[in-house]
Amino acid sequence: MDRVNALYLATSLRIPVALGWSALLTLLLLQGEADPVLDLGLPRGDNTLARELAFSTLHLLAFGATCACWFWALARAAKPRRALLAACVIAIAIGVSTELLQTYTLDRHASWLDLAANIGGAGLAAHIIQRRRLSG
Repeated sequence: MDRVNALYLATSLRIPVALGWSALLTLLLLQGEADPVLDLGLPRGDNTLARELAFSTLHLLAFGATCACWFWALARAAKPRRALLAACVIAIAIGVSTELLQTYTLDRHASWLDLAANIGGAGLAAHIIQRRRLSG
């Protein structure tokens, strides 16, 4: 019986972890650059192509991690393919909404390149998860 309780506790903590990660990512993407809530120490500068590509790479990684985190959270509660689809949809929804909401911040702006990286990161993570976990 203790093993069943431990499994339930481990499963029930997964969704709060995924929600926490999603909230942190949303905060990081919507906070102002001039006066950030969480200062990551990222260098400020002109929006050159190299800087945009570097930040888009971070977006790709962050939304890949978001998709993977949500799959991990949902995998025990749903069939694997449904959990993966839901994880990908959640990650893309967060990516699209944060890019749209950046148009309402004072010193941030929406970027088509970032939006593509958000969607691409979620899609790439879903593809890797499907190949490694669901095919085998």
